[in-house]
Amino acid sequence: MTLSPDDYNVLNAAIADLRAWDAREKARELEQLNARRAAGLPEAVRVSALLATFEEHELPGLAPGTQRSYRDSLKPIRAYFVGQLGDPLVTAVHAKHVAGSLTWRRAHRIAGAEGSSVSSRTVQKDRTVLHRIFALAERLEVRDGNPVARTTPPKADARDPVLLTDAEYGRLLAQCAGRPMFALYVLTLGETGARCESEALWLRWEDVDLEQGFLWIASGAAHRTKSGKGRWVPMTPKLVAAYRAHFAAYRFAGSPWVFHHLTTGRRHVAGERIHSLRTAFAGAAARAKLPAGLHQHDLRHRRVTAWLAEGKNPVHVKEAVGHSDPRTTMAYTHLSREHLRSLVDATAAGERPAGRPARRRR
Repeated sequence: MTLSPDDYNVLNAAIADLRAWDAREKARELEQLNARRAAGLPEAVRVSALLATFEEHELPGLAPGTQRSYRDSLKPIRAYFVGQLGDPLVTAVHAKHVAGSLTWRRAHRIAGAEGSSVSSRTVQKDRTVLHRIFALAERLEVRDGNPVARTTPPKADARDPVLLTDAEYGRLLAQCAGRPMFALYVLTLGETGARCESEALWLRWEDVDLEQGFLWIASGAAHRTKSGKGRWVPMTPKLVAAYRAHFAAYRFAGSPWVFHHLTTGRRHVAGERIHSLRTAFAGAAARAKLPAGLHQHDLRHRRVTAWLAEGKNPVHVKEAVGHSDPRTTMAYTHLSREHLRSLVDATAAGERPAGRPARRRR
């Protein structure tokens, strides 16, 4: 292909503009570096060091489930910024690099089938973690401004939880019979709406008030809940009865944990706290022939939705389940149809509420 003189002129002008832009960028970075030196601030911190600092100092203060989720995101973040971009200085990362990482992430699954893509929700989560990482950089005065804030959050449809009917919930509990720790665990999730691995499995004997019928969800230096605050959760009569039986059988077995291993195995010791019952839950759900995609956390959704559908005070529901924002609690109202039934119960098919006279036609 032969270029005309005009084409050469356009090309040379574009190259000159690019070089000028690159020179301005380098001059700006040099000015920032000199300003940081003058202020006595850190000069050259690479992304790998920032990620290590985030893992060491920020992650331990988060709830266990949040820590696991963030560590999953750190793998592709490290793979892109350290592996693909060559571990640039934190000050050299711009919005275009963040946007590039999100585009790259869509086509790169760190664990799983080679070349398979990831969902928009996963990319959305990775961006959230990136935002938090560069917010740390700002706090440490390693850089000015958060480049993630100048990118557009990817759109993703929220997952609709699986809300079990009373019959399905009963089938699930039936499949837990014969496994005392697991059976009480599932019942605790279903009756209280407690978070699974970050709350229910951290219960100690002293956290259970059988006389008053409450569980104390503790949060402190040793273990932090998602909200960072402890709270009381009311127990249903069914749950109180189950805990009384559990106390009689295991309270003085030598473990401080309500949910503990009864025997010593290859990966655990008798008396140690049970860390996860995810596999057991999946098996029980499959045996009970429950809808596909059911998660343990869906029992929390079911409890909150049921309370709101029964007309319980949303403020009390918020306190019981540990939401920090009442809007989070009220968002559950769209999950249940029961609160809409009152619209037709009394007026369906031309009926009028009892005790109210018919309105005269004009």
